[in-house]
Amino acid sequence: MIDQPGFQLQTRKILLEDTIERCVAETVSTLGDVFIAFQKDKYDVVIIDHGVENGQQCVDYILQTSPNQSLLVVSDAIQCVFSRCEDCADNFFVRRLFNPTPIKNIVRMVDGFRHYRCDHYDAETNKITV
Repeated sequence: MIDQPGFQLQTRKILLEDTIERCVAETVSTLGDVFIAFQKDKYDVVIIDHGVENGQQCVDYILQTSPNQSLLVVSDAIQCVFSRCEDCADNFFVRRLFNPTPIKNIVRMVDGFRHYRCDHYDAETNKITV
């Protein structure tokens, strides 16, 4: 998980590990930490709060380093991390949740990542609607 250090990050870590069988969550908070983590390890799903400092650079680095990485972006912005909605799901393994989001939604997305699309995605208009 990539987020600002603090109570919320530690709470999400504990709840994910307690809720999902055999889940071990690692937490990082800076772009430098992301570089180090991806040199050392591979991850089933990476969760990033897009509002974290250098959040878009973290996303770009992860997708350049590991284009098949499952990435869950938690964001309070309407625009996607890609220019065209659903490119993330069709060409990469990226999903998105709006912030604030209940931990149960994060657990649902992490546990069944490939079975879900972004929250509020409208296939008819190919846009995220709120």
